[in-house]
Amino acid sequence: MEILLQVLVGFVPAVIGFLAARSLARARLFLRYGFLRALLAPYSRVQIITPSIEVAEFAFAKDGRRFTSRGPRNVLFMPMAEARAIAQLTDLLRKINRKATIELVTAGAQDPRMPTFSVGGPSVNPYSASVLGAAFPDFCIEYPEAARARWGGMAFEAQYNAADELIRDHGFVFVTHTSRHAPCIVLCGVFAFGSAMAVEALAAATRKSPLAALFRSGEKGFAAVEGRVIGLDTVDVTVEVCRLLPAA
Repeated sequence: MEILLQVLVGFVPAVIGFLAARSLARARLFLRYGFLRALLAPYSRVQIITPSIEVAEFAFAKDGRRFTSRGPRNVLFMPMAEARAIAQLTDLLRKINRKATIELVTAGAQDPRMPTFSVGGPSVNPYSASVLGAAFPDFCIEYPEAARARWGGMAFEAQYNAADELIRDHGFVFVTHTSRHAPCIVLCGVFAFGSAMAVEALAAATRKSPLAALFRSGEKGFAAVEGRVIGLDTVDVTVEVCRLLPAA
């Protein structure tokens, strides 16, 4: 009995220390992402509008032979980098509010009463296209004619190497509201890696960063980020521009 008591006496401080460390980590997380918590606090549900591409057919190899697959029209595809961005964004939102329901939907199922994160640019996400056209008409992505985006007098040029691989991309964060005045954030890029960079910059933002100030303002805003692409990875992502915009 005495041995058991000694074990318990030694175990209790360890449990208390573990719980205290966990609470401290949670408090730091809430402090860091307070700008997002405040934005989403009134809502119990959040939706992410996914990019979606209808691919009529694609080639694949099996047993050394080449085949062509033709799938049904409602089997949609998305760029790998943007799928990764959605996973990172979902993880971030769950960390901020464990109780919130996060729904992944396509553009046609968007609910304007809910906070909306739209991933992917106009070529892969019709909802992003509609928001950018209505709220940010001065912004345009010139893909596929050119590998650049323009906003105001600024140009954001993607870069390739000699092997025709993308080595630098630009991502964009647009902050506005839905038609029912719920928060609306579009995260896109010149190419899909730029969308991933936009989410990465959001996840890396601190409470004193320009991105956090943009979100806390409650106003319409725009941010541009850039980074390098190595294979399928994005590195050295930095914020280039972060500005509040006049209300329409």
